[in-house]
Amino acid sequence: MKGTAVLDTLPRSWGRRQTVPGPDPGVFAAAVARYQALAALEEFRLRLYGCLTARADALFELCDAVLCADHAVTSLVQMSLEPEFRRGHGALYDALREGKIDDERFFALLAETLPQAVDGPEAREWIAGHDVIDRGLLEKALAGLPARDAAQVREACARWARLRFAVDATAYPRPGAECSPGREHVHNGACHCKGSSKTAPGWEYQFIAATGHLRTAWAAVIDVARTTPATRTEQTIAQVKNVLRRLRASGNAGRAAPLFIFDAGYSAAALTDGLLGCPARVLVRLPAGSVFYAGALAWAGKNGRPGHKGAQVHCLKPEDFEAAAAGHGPGGRKKPLPPNPEPDEELVLPDTPLYGTVRAEAWRDVHPQLHGDRGWFAGRGQDLPVLRGTLVHVTVDRLPDGRDPERAMWLWHAGPAPLSPDELWRAYLARFDIEHAFKTLKAALGLTAAKVRTPEQAGRWVQVVMAAHAQLHLARPLSADLRRPWEKHPDPGRPLTPGRVRRGFRDIRPGLGTPARVPKPSRPGPGRPQGSSKGPAPRYPLPAETRKNTKTGTPNGAEEKEKVKT
Repeated sequence: MKGTAVLDTLPRSWGRRQTVPGPDPGVFAAAVARYQALAALEEFRLRLYGCLTARADALFELCDAVLCADHAVTSLVQMSLEPEFRRGHGALYDALREGKIDDERFFALLAETLPQAVDGPEAREWIAGHDVIDRGLLEKALAGLPARDAAQVREACARWARLRFAVDATAYPRPGAECSPGREHVHNGACHCKGSSKTAPGWEYQFIAATGHLRTAWAAVIDVARTTPATRTEQTIAQVKNVLRRLRASGNAGRAAPLFIFDAGYSAAALTDGLLGCPARVLVRLPAGSVFYAGALAWAGKNGRPGHKGAQVHCLKPEDFEAAAAGHGPGGRKKPLPPNPEPDEELVLPDTPLYGTVRAEAWRDVHPQLHGDRGWFAGRGQDLPVLRGTLVHVTVDRLPDGRDPERAMWLWHAGPAPLSPDELWRAYLARFDIEHAFKTLKAALGLTAAKVRTPEQAGRWVQVVMAAHAQLHLARPLSADLRRPWEKHPDPGRPLTPGRVRRGFRDIRPGLGTPARVPKPSRPGPGRPQGSSKGPAPRYPLPAETRKNTKTGTPNGAEEKEKVKT
């Protein structure tokens, strides 16, 4: 019977037989799962060591020190005090300065391993309760349809098998590092500057992370690139294409086209045009005031030039339409705005636990107006494509913390086939899992703690922290809940948090071993010859500081320096 233990019969010495209980199937299955998780983590560590082509031992032990430290990483040199790092403190900076990491092998390893690990057993059980599509009946229903239409239906029904990736950038602040090249004013939400600029001198790194279907604090970071505000769109498109290529090479692309989710600040039209023809979907949050157009109406007997644009759909609140009718429209508009046409699809979800009543409206087959003289489309002239997609308007009664929503949410989706508004608005909310990943990477693992000089050194440190975060993903089935007396018991239906998994990694590491070699004893070098001097390090002013003064022709700040000298 189900749930009973297997009984074994053993002979006794005096001729009778005795019955003893066999191994519990549940315990046996748990032991097998733990062994498989341990083997997967050990294989990942071996392949990770192969990605380190120079200073491999020091870089690998630095990653272990980040994982096993029982405190938040706030200083790079502090990692030399951890027992997992068996070298001197000078080896830390030497590893980041002279070390080499094979970027393609490293990112391919993450793309091959992590998208499947982001949904743990808890998420798979949750998906099994929500995926109610009978695949056999679906295939029978699609038997008589054309191949193209059947492929679109399968694509729309692959909701629970679709990979979802959040794309976002975060700042690496270096405000006082005048000797660090490549610094720019990058957006930093933690900046306490006056006004709304929220910028700080430093570098900007853009991450792509796989998000699960169950909302948790886990997001599997699989790619990173240093970006600049001037070329962010081109770099983002190239980064997404690289992720797609690695997924196809590893066989993890899945049956459906992956969905890439962007927050406001990215150009929806540019991303749609740059990824046109790629097996990928784009979901972008739109700024308020955007305008989209439906297809032009045409009928038999209509004379004149055919129209290019139909009815307008304004991404505005109902109050903005009323204000425009009274002559106080948004952006100083005084002409009355035409009302938005009726949506093609409406969805109402009453009494959701976090948001109350959710309303989603979708306009299908709409397109933005493109300009060939500026932005991404500059230089194309009149040869502009028509980018068609879906516009989704989402309104909620309240936010999870009880506050009233300040503004509605407008989303733009483009891809091989339309998706339901329910999947789109929930997929965008899953994008916030990458914010939890940023919190873990920065607050616990010290993503911005290394005060290095060059952006190349900072990039190696970022990859070391990413490797540590990936190992936390794989160690979730192995970690015990080392709960503090004042902490709550974990929810059995949800995985442990990254902080609690990291707390038990030092107990897991002895069973994994390390491929790093034992350090060799060495003597300090002779140092710099007496009387020699390298001189001061070169300074790299920020781009705004290098603009020349229109009156004197000298860089800004040079006059003040001359005054001080005289």
